[in-house]
Amino acid sequence: MILHNILFSLFMSLVLILPDFILNIFWKNYYMFTSKNTLKELIITILIGFIISFFNKKNKIIFFTIFLLLAFIQILNFAYFRTYLMPYQIDLVFSEYKDILDSLVSIKMNILIACLMLIVYFYLFYLITRKLKLITKNFLVFILIILFLIFPFFMLKKKSIYIPNSTHFSYLNTLFAVDLFVIGKFLDQKKINYKPYKITKVDEGKPIVIMVMGESLNYKRMHLYGWDINNTPRLDQLKADKNFIFKKAISSGINTPVSIVTFFNNKREPKNIELLFSQKVNILKLAKENNYSTYWLSMQEEGTSISTILNYADVKKTRKDFKAKYDNILLNNLEIIDFSKKSFIVLHFRANHSPYEKYIPDSFYKWKFIDDDYHKYKVNSYYDSILYIDYLISSIIEYMKNNHKNFVLYFTSDHGEMLGFEDEGGRYGHSQLVWGDTYVPFIYYSDKYHKKLDKKYYNHYMISKMLTRDLGYNIINPNENGKYYINGVQIDGSAGWIEYNIKDIDEK
Repeated sequence: MILHNILFSLFMSLVLILPDFILNIFWKNYYMFTSKNTLKELIITILIGFIISFFNKKNKIIFFTIFLLLAFIQILNFAYFRTYLMPYQIDLVFSEYKDILDSLVSIKMNILIACLMLIVYFYLFYLITRKLKLITKNFLVFILIILFLIFPFFMLKKKSIYIPNSTHFSYLNTLFAVDLFVIGKFLDQKKINYKPYKITKVDEGKPIVIMVMGESLNYKRMHLYGWDINNTPRLDQLKADKNFIFKKAISSGINTPVSIVTFFNNKREPKNIELLFSQKVNILKLAKENNYSTYWLSMQEEGTSISTILNYADVKKTRKDFKAKYDNILLNNLEIIDFSKKSFIVLHFRANHSPYEKYIPDSFYKWKFIDDDYHKYKVNSYYDSILYIDYLISSIIEYMKNNHKNFVLYFTSDHGEMLGFEDEGGRYGHSQLVWGDTYVPFIYYSDKYHKKLDKKYYNHYMISKMLTRDLGYNIINPNENGKYYINGVQIDGSAGWIEYNIKDIDEK
């Protein structure tokens, strides 16, 4: 009966994905639910189980075992490394297998639990296949094999979204890692051989380093930078503080995933995707290696490639963890951090994201209801959101000044935002490869460690290198040639980029 094949499919799907949700109890955000991606991968999982349900007994066992191993390899890798199996690591299976086997001793309890689970799964598999009267169509084995063979070709144009991370089920993460490994070895003929970045540890870093990342914030619409609407009264007052430095900056990307991943990996070249695979210049990873307690506190619903950064946070909380509506919850969490330990904290805001009025408290509505005209309504709501950010940033600075010493604070935004002004060509929003959504603020504050920031413009790449230096590392990129880049909507450069010289920037 076809119903029995469907029941087998549901059983196999449950076996493959249930551990991911259970492990969230022990490893926070091991799997991160996203409405679109989770549903898509759940459907794929059920379809795979449905195809396997038609195989003969021998092939059922073979493919059932393969998919279970894909899932448990990822889980055990995470148990040891607390990160996901990446494509470049597959080479290590062949070159360092002895060290890997030695290392498994440290997670012997995890291995024992995994083995017990596998025994239970195979026993259930035995019972299910014995009781169900499954229809057999063994030619479907070839269909599944063909799907396995052609899938890597579909990954070619959007390899970055398949990088293993917490938004994919475990078995798919391992499958993606293998496919990306194959693509990198055999199919990518247009690979650019960039010279490797040189990372040198120079000191123990500053005791307290705070990186505040904004969302969709355009410095051109801030009073602090000369806009004629008084939407930054608190930051304006800080201009009298000699420790407060504010500069104009250019983002590294035009949407959040690309910009955040580029920034926190010190990535300059759009096509230098190997940096993401190796994670060698991941800022949180470097901070952990220099004995920082690392925090990622975000009001964003993080997903996709961003989660490869979160792997290296000791404490990671996202919007669903806070269960709060507004960004000021991040300030409350800042106040409970143990600053007696060397700390690197990332705060990621949501305010300034469209619809702008949705992410700010009513008490910050000042301009929103002035006019019902679409353009003015959008603009006025955006001004209100800037007023809220003005409160948040100034509050963080005041809290640190009054309660802690020897700290440095950085603030910029993932990208800018366009509001339909003439100098933006009447465009709105972001994710368009134009200059209008690349203008972001850059604020630096320290009670002790002063910087000479004398350039008219900075950019994400320059800021991320400064941030990394304050964490104790110097990065030399031998590929630098005076040019910088603004990446399109794909992290691997496949959606294009803007090339520029920082000295030639002209606001248009």
